[in-house]
Amino acid sequence: MKKVIAVILNLVIVLPLAMSQESEKSNFSIGFNIGGGQTENAYRLTPDKYNFTYSEGDLHFTSGVNLAYFITGRLRPRFEFRYSEMKYGMNWAEEYTDFTRTDTKLYTMNLNLNIDYLLLNKNKFQLFASPGLVSEFVAKAQHRNYRADGETNLKNYSVLTDQYPDEIAGAAFSFLFKYKMNNHVGFTLTPGYTYYFKNFVPDNDKKYTKTTLNFGLEYTF
Repeated sequence: MKKVIAVILNLVIVLPLAMSQESEKSNFSIGFNIGGGQTENAYRLTPDKYNFTYSEGDLHFTSGVNLAYFITGRLRPRFEFRYSEMKYGMNWAEEYTDFTRTDTKLYTMNLNLNIDYLLLNKNKFQLFASPGLVSEFVAKAQHRNYRADGETNLKNYSVLTDQYPDEIAGAAFSFLFKYKMNNHVGFTLTPGYTYYFKNFVPDNDKKYTKTTLNFGLEYTF
């Protein structure tokens, strides 16, 4: 962890001083991106009171729109609205012989604030370091149940408990790479990492985190 922090500090502080680059004129931009991610410990790590056990879901889908404005030549706040889908699995206890597994799918909404710092602005290429805050809300949850006879259904049985937080917040850090096609349109690539301030369920003893990779377009006015 210390090595990661040292690398980030080097990029944020040393790199701008070491490279010849231009600042950006104050302007407004709107962006759209789409991509995927992987959560870590985004499920219950211990059996629940019904003796169900849990497992990690697949790569999740995410998309977002954002608004940004340069308040100085290098600093721009960026507000983002994001929609994501993620899953985790529940294996039914042996005493429930009619069912084998349930997959829970969460549909979440995010309201995020990022502070983009322009590290590099050379030719058509820009690089931003972007710390931020994440607020996430579950808009809908869906349970897909797999029966022992091979049938499936989408019922929410009373034995199924909500093993997820309705709302959660965290701190995020990402790098935003932008290639400008012209003065208005640019392609973006954004790898990111989010560390949540509380665990996915209170009984967990491991932290809830998320890594993402998004591709997008940004239009500057």
